Amino acid sequence: MRGVGKQAVGCDRCRRALLGAVALLSLSLVLPLTASAANAADPSAAPESSVNRSPSQWVALGPGALRLLVYLHATDGLCAIEAMEQRGPSGRPYTFMLGDLSEQLPVIGPGGVGRLPDLERLLMVEPDLAVSVTLDEQQVRMLKQRAGIPVLLLSYGDIGELQLPVFADSLRRLAEPLGRQARAEALLSAIDVSLAELAMRVVDVEPAPTYIGGISLKGQQGLASTQAGHLPMRWAGADNLADQIAETGHRFIDLEQLLAWNPPVLFIDGGGLPAVLKEVAINPGLFASLDAVQRGQVFATLPFNSYNTNVEHALINAWFIASRLYPDRFPGFDPVAKADVIYRDFYGEPMYARLRAEGEGSQPGFARVDLITGEVYPLPVDGG
Repeated sequence: MRGVGKQAVGCDRCRRALLGAVALLSLSLVLPLTASAANAADPSAAPESSVNRSPSQWVALGPGALRLLVYLHATDGLCAIEAMEQRGPSGRPYTFMLGDLSEQLPVIGPGGVGRLPDLERLLMVEPDLAVSVTLDEQQVRMLKQRAGIPVLLLSYGDIGELQLPVFADSLRRLAEPLGRQARAEALLSAIDVSLAELAMRVVDVEPAPTYIGGISLKGQQGLASTQAGHLPMRWAGADNLADQIAETGHRFIDLEQLLAWNPPVLFIDGGGLPAVLKEVAINPGLFASLDAVQRGQVFATLPFNSYNTNVEHALINAWFIASRLYPDRFPGFDPVAKADVIYRDFYGEPMYARLRAEGEGSQPGFARVDLITGEVYPLPVDGG
């Protein structure tokens, strides 16, 4: 398949950081957060709007809003859709759960970060509730005043960065007016259990240095696009080399820095894999000297960001990354089977084979990548 497409800190310190992070994340899922706590974690979050406790029709506005509704199995009340959500999966598994709705529902605007819908079209569908991500307080106020529609402003954290406590609080606040509290708690519990299981696998490992490139942000990006504080890396017990340049956040590094780091294992986010392969095609020798390339230790993961963060992929990727960094801790591990277990938690059914088959040739799923030839070797669907 072709074209599919500062120093490491001390071991004890990393282990303490990992254990502390896991404990905090588990606690954040078990204990409900107040709206004020969410706002403290995410300064952009607006005060919670007054929401009808039993809406019958709703719309999703902005990156990630519809994903939250799908996580709650709450597409039954959708009365309109953004054009962005009609573009097919594109690394967004939740779109598979829409069925024919994506084509049947009226379109109320293009979608996108901080973009309001067409007010005339919005009024025509008469929603009882607008669920929004990335709108600001002024936009929310204007929408309420001009359309007379309650707006519930939610968040995943900073755009393109998953902050699990913020996500958990948003899911709970959305579940309440929709009557999906049990579903929200079931999903958050499943995430907590999976994280605890993974933490047990990697709790006493010596953190392995690694790097992930190709992290999407406002579109596809190449290998220089990375993220400090990348949650899948933290959950996997990895020494994320990008943490040397920042605590959190998206960063573009100089590729000379990557060559200097020379990680023994390298990961490419599936959302940016096509862009990375273009880099290889233009300059085949660009990454040839990297140890990971020479040793065949370059792997593609599932898309982390695609119209905000795929939370299920964050968790799935953490398992995959850990299994490649510490193979002795994962004997007989089948990453595809684990992916489908997590997909079932989120969607009620397996998704891996379908996501790979309908990825328009650019989403091979888990794969080994040759950064000299540009060849991509997907893992078989039955694992391996």
